[in-house]
Amino acid sequence: MNKINKKTVFKVMVALILVAIICLTGCAVGLAVQNYKLQKRVASVSANVDDVNALNAENEALKTENADLKQKLEASQKELADKQKLLESVDPQKLILAEKVLASQNSPQSTETPNSKVCYLTFDDGPSDRTLEILDILDEYEAKATFFVIGSNSKLEYLPKIAEKGHTIGLHSNTHRYDLIYKSTDAFFEDLNALSDKVYDIAGVRSKVIRFPGGSSNGTSKKYSKGIMTRLTSQVQINGYAYFDWNVDSGDAENNNVTADIITNNVLTQAAKKNSICVLMHDLGNKKATVEALPEILKGLKAMGYRFEALDETVYGYHHAVTN
Repeated sequence: MNKINKKTVFKVMVALILVAIICLTGCAVGLAVQNYKLQKRVASVSANVDDVNALNAENEALKTENADLKQKLEASQKELADKQKLLESVDPQKLILAEKVLASQNSPQSTETPNSKVCYLTFDDGPSDRTLEILDILDEYEAKATFFVIGSNSKLEYLPKIAEKGHTIGLHSNTHRYDLIYKSTDAFFEDLNALSDKVYDIAGVRSKVIRFPGGSSNGTSKKYSKGIMTRLTSQVQINGYAYFDWNVDSGDAENNNVTADIITNNVLTQAAKKNSICVLMHDLGNKKATVEALPEILKGLKAMGYRFEALDETVYGYHHAVTN
């Protein structure tokens, strides 16, 4: 009996141990499965968090880009409004002239020198006591010329005579004072307009032909306004004027002792090397030598094949290089 009981108890114990092992194994498997599922969920949540962070970063970048675009748009709108306001304030005729200036590389005048022998005689600083003598000599040689006049001279009554004989009246300045006319563009045009009105009142001519005192290349103007000649050479053309320098200098302004022979030689020597010329001379009471040299200059140039014409707005300007 005891033997049977011991065997039975042993079997029962073994069975119980097996059941316990099976239960423990099942629990372990269940825990492993649960742990696997939990790890997958954690991984999924982490991925979602990364996606959310990436989306947030992208959203912030888009906000910054949008703010920049908005700022640029506002700046462009303001610039457009300013340009529109400026455009509305400009005289349409000046716009047309400005377009012409740009289209012809900043010059409404011809950009090519004449291809035939032509001479433009020019006389600065008149009218003077010498004007009538000059006009008589020009008549004798059937030559036309251009007189760049000053408004403060006492012989303005000669202006109608210059125009009647078919010569051009050019504007040189009203005062010829560098310290006044070159201190600003406004000052220059105030002076120029005063001279223009005088010429119109006296001779009935509204001239659009000008010569800067000292020429466009003068450096003296820098003492009164840096860059003034750069601004003026552009602005006068936008305002409808044609400006002229020269490519032959008679040298009659060097001093009061220059002789007629020297003046004649200066002009003819320089002219011999060119095809077309714009000659700088002066019409002043103390320029007796200029008047004496004029007949020989006309004879010599005629012998070279030159004809003599007066300047107008369409003629090549013989422009110097602007240094200020």
